[in-house]
Amino acid sequence: MLKRLNLKSEFLKYIMVLMSGTVAAQLLGYLFAPVITRLYTPEEGAELGLFLRIIGVGAALATVRYEHALPILKHDAHSYRLYRFSFFVTILVTLISLLILIVPAVLNPTNSNVLFYGLVPVGLFFTAMFNLGTNWSIRMKKFRYITFARVTNSLIGNSAKVLFGLMQVGYLGLIAGTVIGLVTANIWFIRDFFKTNRTFQVPYRSVRNWILAKEYKEFPTINLPHAIMDLSRDLLMAVLILELFSKEDFGLYDHSYRMLRLPLVFVGVAIGQVFFQRCAEMYNQGQDITHLIKKAIRTLTLLSIVPFGFIFFFGEELFGFVFGQDWRGSGTYSEILVPMFMINFISSPISSLPLVLRKQKEFFKLAI
Repeated sequence: MLKRLNLKSEFLKYIMVLMSGTVAAQLLGYLFAPVITRLYTPEEGAELGLFLRIIGVGAALATVRYEHALPILKHDAHSYRLYRFSFFVTILVTLISLLILIVPAVLNPTNSNVLFYGLVPVGLFFTAMFNLGTNWSIRMKKFRYITFARVTNSLIGNSAKVLFGLMQVGYLGLIAGTVIGLVTANIWFIRDFFKTNRTFQVPYRSVRNWILAKEYKEFPTINLPHAIMDLSRDLLMAVLILELFSKEDFGLYDHSYRMLRLPLVFVGVAIGQVFFQRCAEMYNQGQDITHLIKKAIRTLTLLSIVPFGFIFFFGEELFGFVFGQDWRGSGTYSEILVPMFMINFISSPISSLPLVLRKQKEFFKLAI
């Protein structure tokens, strides 16, 4: 059994590097959550949920999904050229969003949501940079950078939310804390970006950058519509709940959604990112990746049974005890949502296979 598991394998070593930090980040998120829910109301949580969905769509548009191409290119120099290209597209989209959101807000001084709209371009930019930096680090096997970024994001972001909550600044405290966490988390990636720039010395205006972007056009033409379809569904769900029910209902639903996503975001994605890098490397070398797929699914299945099973049977009581009676309704939503999240958790590594196999068009048709 020990021989089959091979604790000294490169795959498991990288998983342990990511898992050590991501578990720490996840624990920080869970430790801060009961404090945060007692400082903010479900209605204020609803504003954060809407904000996160808006910047999620914006960040996908900003990178045009080229970040997912970075780990699968054969040459580091080519990958960095695409990284640079995506960086400038991100700046352009951020400036456009700034004009679209800020100008109307400034022209209408009675608008009470000026700060909300003002923070959207900032959150959009640093979410996009986080995605780019994460995938570049996957390619270069700098998994410690991803770990440091996640822990920093969780610690600084949640600490800021608590501080703003004590100051009683309302929902803007949740949004500002989220943005502060993203900004500080990106320090690792932005520093590495400029350090790598000195190594490769890629010209700002290079025809080869455009050639590479055209060669991997399936990312903006197929992967981006696929991502926008999924992200827009979540945004539409938020709008429908807000319109048909109440802000409190959406706040409870969103809190449940985010708590159930934490294992997926941290543990599932940690394994998935190592899986993505390893699969891309093996596929480029013409090796069979079937055994790696089975190992990832088996590991996540074993990890999911106890936590998801407990929430399925005792979600309402658990959420009421941990987060306060005002948030007890989130537990009811969690009991309903948990089977879907368990399946997503187990299948999370498989989602990168279309990128590795260059079969995005076929999977996009399935998604539709």
